[in-house]
Amino acid sequence: RKAFHEARCALEASALAANGDGPPEVASYRDLGAFQLILSLQDDEALRLYCDSVLGPLEHANGKGLGGGELERSLEAFIEHNGQWESAARELFCHRHTLRYRIRRIEELTGRDLTCSRDRIEFWLALRGRELVR
Repeated sequence: RKAFHEARCALEASALAANGDGPPEVASYRDLGAFQLILSLQDDEALRLYCDSVLGPLEHANGKGLGGGELERSLEAFIEHNGQWESAARELFCHRHTLRYRIRRIEELTGRDLTCSRDRIEFWLALRGRELVR
């Protein structure tokens, strides 16, 4: 049973890593890194609730015309570029001041602070979890 679960987790993570660009690469359970923790949650609903609690305010902003989709993309780029304004803005094809405004807006909407490592980790986990439950 454990081996089956590990194989399923490795398959899901390698499919995510491929991003639909051809067949997923071979991956072992050890290659999963932090995905081991996220995929070990047997309850998809618990993961969905966590993601909604962290990212929900951004989605609600999108429904109100406040750019939630752009906010999520900006959050993702900011985290993936380790808080480097220039490189994250370049990936988003926007000015760094635009990115700063979006990050401030994210912090206002969520009540979180992206200078705090705990909040960055929680955002990262929610973004990765969202990929798995969609």
